[in-house]
Amino acid sequence: DEEEEAEAEQAQAPGRQQRAAPSGGASAKKKGKGKKKRGGGAAGAESAPDDAAPAAPRGQTVAAWAMGAERVIEGSLLQDLLRRDAWGESPPDAESADALCLELAERLPWTSPLGLVLPMEWKAFVSLEIDGGPKRTSKRGTAPWALRLRRTVPQLLGHYVTLVFFLTLLHGLSNFGLVLFVAAAQAGLLLAPPESLPKSLPAMARPRLIQVAHLLLWLTFVRSLWLMHLFVKLLLVGAVLAHAYVVADATEQ
Repeated sequence: DEEEEAEAEQAQAPGRQQRAAPSGGASAKKKGKGKKKRGGGAAGAESAPDDAAPAAPRGQTVAAWAMGAERVIEGSLLQDLLRRDAWGESPPDAESADALCLELAERLPWTSPLGLVLPMEWKAFVSLEIDGGPKRTSKRGTAPWALRLRRTVPQLLGHYVTLVFFLTLLHGLSNFGLVLFVAAAQAGLLLAPPESLPKSLPAMARPRLIQVAHLLLWLTFVRSLWLMHLFVKLLLVGAVLAHAYVVADATEQ
């Protein structure tokens, strides 16, 4: 009897091992799936920041505005007049004086009395495409409207400053502002014929007077902006930002 029971147990042992093997395999599969899920979540967490567009630092925005302001002043008559060689000794003959007057007249047209180098003509500025603003996106990072303002305002800053100057002249008409008289003096010196000046004056008197009038024009213009009412300042800044927002990128046009 004992021998028969031992043989029966030996016959049942392979079946038990076969039934135990699938359960171990199933638990191993479950553990593998759990590890895959944990690994997939970690990979998704690591890849999420890569898909998001990084926001532009504040320093880059300030640098862009500073470069735009420097670009407006660069090449202007004001920049040349702030140099020492612009007031140095020059030949006193009449031909040199007339040539300098012609150069000043070319650099101070009626379309840019501040002597700024405009990136485009006024006709092209007025005909810029208006698209109503950039399209909204779901991407993270800097907003599209901020990117447009950062590109458009420095690009068209020369036109905006000239427009504000013309508005300042209109405001000066209402209260006989100082900037109005200085602008009239500059225009008179540029348009007056050379014979209108007294002959007793030296030949370089007229170009020097034009240069002085131009510097005074900038000083009175800045003074008018400083004395302007805060509400008017905010209105002008809002108008500039609104135009830069609704106008398509000027760099592409």
